[in-house]
Amino acid sequence: MQRYPQRHAGRPMAKLTDDEFVALLDRYRAELFRYVARNVWNDSVIEDVFSSAVLAAYKQLDKFEAGTNFRAWMYRIVTNKCYVANREFKRMSIDIESVDESHFAVQPELERRMLDDPEWFLEACSDELHRAMRQLSTNERSCFLLLTIAKCSYKEIAGILEIPVGTVMTHLARGRKRMRRLLAEYAQAGGIIKNVKSGVKPACQRSA
Repeated sequence: MQRYPQRHAGRPMAKLTDDEFVALLDRYRAELFRYVARNVWNDSVIEDVFSSAVLAAYKQLDKFEAGTNFRAWMYRIVTNKCYVANREFKRMSIDIESVDESHFAVQPELERRMLDDPEWFLEACSDELHRAMRQLSTNERSCFLLLTIAKCSYKEIAGILEIPVGTVMTHLARGRKRMRRLLAEYAQAGGIIKNVKSGVKPACQRSA
């Protein structure tokens, strides 16, 4: 599997200067911080996790080859720091298997938009979606965030997480299914989906 960065055999590895490191970090700082904010379960450690990732990257700067994929390299370091932070935080559990998916039906037009533009859905549901994201497995959540926030391709996600592309696709499929289940009650209450058993339609679909 291809790794990021990849050292070219037969020549010395070019290294970044401190100024070059700062310049590249500034270019991706906002999206990396947003990724951390969505990935960690404990909001109070977001700043610490991000700072720890930056410090780790700086200490490993001699292992990075200038001219290769700095963004992917940083995402890998940030992801690893999120893993560590989440392992140290006691995960809140809910019985997601107790939610009967047959009770709910997603409006076709909403489901299409959710899949075509997942970042829109991420922002639309905001806090509720953030809480639901915490119930995903580490790999499911990382794949979903790298796809929606970082706009990475499946191949890029596979390179960052060092897993096969097929595994990325599996994590995304499972994550989307679990997200639908976790958000069913919230979406029904907000009028986004209808209750199949009662036949009640969202307010936006009711006749005036």
